[in-house]
Amino acid sequence: MDAPWRRDCLGGSDAPAILGVDPYRTAGDVWAEKTGRLPITDDDRDDDLSPKLLGSVIGPLLVNLAAKRLLGKPVAMEVFYRHPTAPMGCSVDGICFDPAVLIEAKTAGLLGPAGSSAAYGEDGSDEVPEPVMVQVHHNLAVLDAQPDVPIIQDVLVPVFIGGRGLKVYKIHRDPALVTQLYEFETDWWRLYVEGDRCPPEEPPSLMTLRRMARKPEAAARPVDNTYVAEWLTAKDALKAAEKLEEFCRRLVIADLGDGEVGQCALGRLTYRAVRRAAYTVHASTVRTLRFSPNREGQVH
Repeated sequence: MDAPWRRDCLGGSDAPAILGVDPYRTAGDVWAEKTGRLPITDDDRDDDLSPKLLGSVIGPLLVNLAAKRLLGKPVAMEVFYRHPTAPMGCSVDGICFDPAVLIEAKTAGLLGPAGSSAAYGEDGSDEVPEPVMVQVHHNLAVLDAQPDVPIIQDVLVPVFIGGRGLKVYKIHRDPALVTQLYEFETDWWRLYVEGDRCPPEEPPSLMTLRRMARKPEAAARPVDNTYVAEWLTAKDALKAAEKLEEFCRRLVIADLGDGEVGQCALGRLTYRAVRRAAYTVHASTVRTLRFSPNREGQVH
């Protein structure tokens, strides 16, 4: 279950979302959570194998490995810090005070291909995905305000990447980014959480909107005419595009005649039978039109 502090401030995983660089969460998702519009539930069941669950198990191992191999000094693990004046907090995976080094453990691609895996560079470099860079510097902004924590200049990011193994990245503090994040996050909290206003350019995802608590007895609320008009226009455009796509697909299949394979200057087409296994419906055979573009420079 979410700890209460997660709703009282922005954590390290919230920072990438409100900046628009998190591929999994929007600023509106964070807003819905922080304003109490989402029920507090367990994100993962004990019997579910999820990236979050894997990270919680593997993370401490990665921190210990980084501490032994790269520091050789005692490391405090899983420590929460709250900024004394700003609506910011962070739960650090590991922190060493002598020398002053922060450790942020990650996993990527353990349950299948992940776009973030390719964003990690060579072992020992500072090439990490943008969300990780933002999270690290958010944590530094919080730690800077702690009287018992020395100013941290370097961060170690041990990452276990599916198909690549363990890599350790070294990030040096970017003072300008720390300052920018502090200013942006405090302004964002004031505008959208304290102001109880949904971020207009990054509304909640449909998944979050479905989870939000509703009040059936509430009176009808005024809705922005522009939002409704744009939605209806988009629906009409989607319907027209789907109709055009179906018509063009029929033209292509008809042009194949009685064949299953076609070729044009753009690429290769197939219309082969695909067997569907019987699960909740009877087994059947359907044909699917597929297109494979030519390689660059290849024209038939």
